[in-house]
Amino acid sequence: MQFKEIEFKYDAQDVSMYEFVSLIESLPVHKKMMVSSYDDYFTDSIGNFIRYRYTDAGGELTIKRKTSDKNNNERIEVNLPTAGDNLKTVSAFVDLLGYKHNFGIYKICKIYWVNKAVIVYYVVYDKEMKELRRFIEIEANEDESWASEQDAWAEIQQYEKLLEPLNIKPKNRLKKSLFELFRK
Repeated sequence: MQFKEIEFKYDAQDVSMYEFVSLIESLPVHKKMMVSSYDDYFTDSIGNFIRYRYTDAGGELTIKRKTSDKNNNERIEVNLPTAGDNLKTVSAFVDLLGYKHNFGIYKICKIYWVNKAVIVYYVVYDKEMKELRRFIEIEANEDESWASEQDAWAEIQQYEKLLEPLNIKPKNRLKKSLFELFRK
């Protein structure tokens, strides 16, 4: 599933990070990480976006395209690694491609790799560090070999069921991406 993102996203305003961590760490976690980064979004004249995610140490330029207008559960995603904080250079580069800066956020993420899924709790802040929202995502690990997309969907649905005590249910899946939620 190269260049394919398969995930469910949920609002986590009523879920504490402590509750999330307690539940997830009762599972067979094989890797965990706490990270933070800036995400700056650039849009073109027809509404497509490019995201630049960066820290002082590294970055990633990402382009995503929906495969369905109904939700963001499945998208084409291509990530291009970059070095460190190069916001000025990236801005000039995407400007020549017809993209203009739209907004920026800061994220703090608690990430867990469990079997073939990646489960994340993250808090989104504006550039002034005012908390905007909290989210949980369950994603099929793109680095894994999948027999089929259906297997990837089954994997993330399995974890959706395990997270039901946190009110993570099919009816609570968000249909909009971060870009759609925060764009200007």
